[in-house]
Amino acid sequence: MAGSWNPAKVAAFRESFYEFAEVFPISSRDGARMMLGESLYRAQTMFYEEIFSGLAADCHEFYCLKSRQLGMSTGTRALSVFWLGIHPHLRGAMVFDSAFNTAAARREIEEALEDLPARLHFPKIKSRNRDVLILENDSWLMFMQAGTRNNRSGGGLGRSLGLNFVHCSEISSWANHEGVVSFKQSLSDSFPDRLYIWESTARGYELWHKLWTDAKADQISKRTLFIGWWAKDSQQITRDDPKFSAYGADPPNAKERDRIDAVRRLYDWQVTQEQLAWYRWRTDPARDLDDDEAEDSYVTAEQPWVEDDAFQMSGSSFFMPDKLSALASQLATDPQKPSYYRFWPGQDFVTCDCKKAINRRDIELRIWEEPMAHSVYIISADPAFGHDEDNDYSAAQVMRCYADGIDQVAEYASASIQPHQFAWLLWTLVGYYGSKAGTTVMDIGELNGPGAELYRQFNMTRTIVQQGYLRQAAQDLGIGNIFNNARHYLYSRVDSILISNNSAWWKTSVQNKVPLMESCRNYLHNGVFRPRSLDLLDEMRSISRNGDKIAADGDNRDDRTFAAALAIWAWDDRLRRGLIAGGRTREAERAKLSMSFTDQYQLFVQNHLDAFFKTKQNARQRQEWESQQRALHGAAGARRWTGQRRW
Repeated sequence: MAGSWNPAKVAAFRESFYEFAEVFPISSRDGARMMLGESLYRAQTMFYEEIFSGLAADCHEFYCLKSRQLGMSTGTRALSVFWLGIHPHLRGAMVFDSAFNTAAARREIEEALEDLPARLHFPKIKSRNRDVLILENDSWLMFMQAGTRNNRSGGGLGRSLGLNFVHCSEISSWANHEGVVSFKQSLSDSFPDRLYIWESTARGYELWHKLWTDAKADQISKRTLFIGWWAKDSQQITRDDPKFSAYGADPPNAKERDRIDAVRRLYDWQVTQEQLAWYRWRTDPARDLDDDEAEDSYVTAEQPWVEDDAFQMSGSSFFMPDKLSALASQLATDPQKPSYYRFWPGQDFVTCDCKKAINRRDIELRIWEEPMAHSVYIISADPAFGHDEDNDYSAAQVMRCYADGIDQVAEYASASIQPHQFAWLLWTLVGYYGSKAGTTVMDIGELNGPGAELYRQFNMTRTIVQQGYLRQAAQDLGIGNIFNNARHYLYSRVDSILISNNSAWWKTSVQNKVPLMESCRNYLHNGVFRPRSLDLLDEMRSISRNGDKIAADGDNRDDRTFAAALAIWAWDDRLRRGLIAGGRTREAERAKLSMSFTDQYQLFVQNHLDAFFKTKQNARQRQEWESQQRALHGAAGARRWTGQRRW
């Protein structure tokens, strides 16, 4: 098997491995001893074929997201043993979440090696100790554990020797997140016979989700494979089974049809009625869920239909996963792609700039819609460590406002921007989206943590440019008047009778975060809020609710989501009533854009005439009322009543 990997070499390897599987002994769930090749599940074959396909393209790193009880652990161990046996002088490691699983895997591998038929001339165990097996071909197999979330002891990740073979299992339970970075640095990226396998079920949006997402973004050197519950042949109830009448007689409901269609579209597999009967029996044996009622998040994660089902939060999912998936599918096919920019702070506000991003790492600002005249915008900001001390990204959202909705038009996110630079970025967005005729912009930001400094720098920038040493430079650049159309969001409690004008922006507390996030969820689910950012939707997937705590699960971020929630709140609290009164719906704004110049002029004149006649009508009504008061109470009474009446 010497030489670089190519289709011919893979074909020979594939044939040899399946012959090896015919004599590789395993123990079934009922304790019986059998050969792996006699009982290969389709899930195992799918995994093997993805490995072979990747190797033919000289790809050596594989990530498998799987359902429970598919036989993947056993199947992967067989491939691992075969790989070490045919490649001498390898330095390999198998990494598990706990000491129990490590010991179980080692025992299975040792027994299999000892029971292989002598006619194979497969390398036997040459020596062994607590941590390593050494085969006769001088290939090493070390056994390591990363430690679980509930038991952080153990775990030698990051302290290993240089490795060229790795099989990592159940990463979703690993606790040593930091060690994974160092561990990956010990892996060779040039050894011709290297192989790295990462396989796991999912538990929320933690380490495994990050590794999976990173691998999907690098499909040149990495391969990803999802294997759902439907990929195991035995997971079905046949029609002659008495349970079929209870679980398989009813046709698929609407939700099940959607899931079946998704599996067929994404993975080219048709879920049968027998398989559906098994799923119903496994996940809802009492059949007490309504057709549109979701299963428990743990059940969905254990037996996922599609990739998105697997990553469920430990608490209750705050945003509906089905809704997020539907929105993500719409955005993936949306022909309107954003423009990508990076913000360059410069030395002061007049020297900062936004330039086109030259690669993915440069992207900080996404713009889907350019500024439109006679529009209303909200620009919201959540500085790093603002509403949550664990979030290290500064995020800003730009939303266009209507009477019947709010649309995302731009988004910014960065981990490296400082508060004074973030203030410049916000004014840049204000100036850009407030540059058209008849446009107004409202700003709102988080005041907790660095937010207070952001607010101070935001106001100081306006003072310096309008009245200070940057005034002339700003006028020369034509940006001296960008502050005229901006106004702060003014906070008041929802139960206040009088609107306070003494508190600007937003300061998150336990009491006000819940309604803020509830508002965001409500308007997302009913279509009033229209997001355009896939990164925003990905953040929303990780947000869970435990009591009154609504936050991203594990190490995930929710900065974009919180900034979006601020914008939605400001729109609903301060701007929407005026937009409703003016009839400024999405449809009305679109119709206005399609008008000719003559039509727009006539509409302008008509609006002015309507306003003029309304003013005249109000004056007449007041005169009539005052006349009635004089007749009823005399002049003095009229003066008294007029002073009490507010017009």
